[in-house]
Amino acid sequence: MKYIFILNSFTLKNDLDKIKRKIEDYCNKEKIEHIIEVNSEELDTEDIVAKYKEQKNIILAVGGDGMVNRVLNGIAGTDNILGIIPLGSGNDFYRSVEINLKEYYNSCDLIKINNKYFINVACFGIDADVGNNKVKVTSKLIPKSQRYNVALLKTFSQYKCRQLEIDINGEKLSGEYTTIAVCNGMYYGNGYKISPTSNPTNGLLDIYVVDKVNKIKMAKLILKMKDGNHLNEKEIHHYQTQKISIKSPERFVANVDGEELFDRKFEMEVIKDGIMLYYDKSLIEYIAK
Repeated sequence: MKYIFILNSFTLKNDLDKIKRKIEDYCNKEKIEHIIEVNSEELDTEDIVAKYKEQKNIILAVGGDGMVNRVLNGIAGTDNILGIIPLGSGNDFYRSVEINLKEYYNSCDLIKINNKYFINVACFGIDADVGNNKVKVTSKLIPKSQRYNVALLKTFSQYKCRQLEIDINGEKLSGEYTTIAVCNGMYYGNGYKISPTSNPTNGLLDIYVVDKVNKIKMAKLILKMKDGNHLNEKEIHHYQTQKISIKSPERFVANVDGEELFDRKFEMEVIKDGIMLYYDKSLIEYIAK
């Protein structure tokens, strides 16, 4: 079984040669059979993953949450094993991995959303707008670690709540909502602790539905979410379930593990133990730190 490292050239850019050298050094030292792949405008991540679809390898996403999502969608339903080298701006799912998973091999829940998959968080409302606006904040004067906060400020001033219908395993809700977060992992938005009790191995989604609130209250809630201190707020409703659907009369946007999706209806369901995840702390520390 080989280690297939897929590097995200769009976010790693000037560090590509250094990261390649680190991978080569580690794998040669540990006698690990490996291949290094790099995505590009001509060869996207999905095309790279497709080359290994009929094999059984450890395929490591080297980048951020969006890169993990693209690799995940390529290997879902195959015998390949997902690995993560957290070199993105947020690395939010990796934060949950460090807390909840043991080293090496772990059966991890997978979430199906329409005809795609995710492993960390799908969000709707202001959180989706912020997450999607983050990729548009490209000024080199703004550090990667602060781009979510800049996108948050930009989105906050313009945001209007949407009319949505929600079905949480048969319980129906309807109204205007500030945000809805569907969580398998604990963090999103570069360290915002949206779901402190989530565990990506327990077969359950944690759902957070935030009522429509004014901008002053919205700002206070967002600040509390940073450290996970929002759970007792009356405007926030917490559910645990295996499936949920969210729909609207018009197409609306979701942010799914850092990726942008549009539809009129999103149906999500847990696939218990749907993916095998490889967590090698020494490998990660050598390459990422």
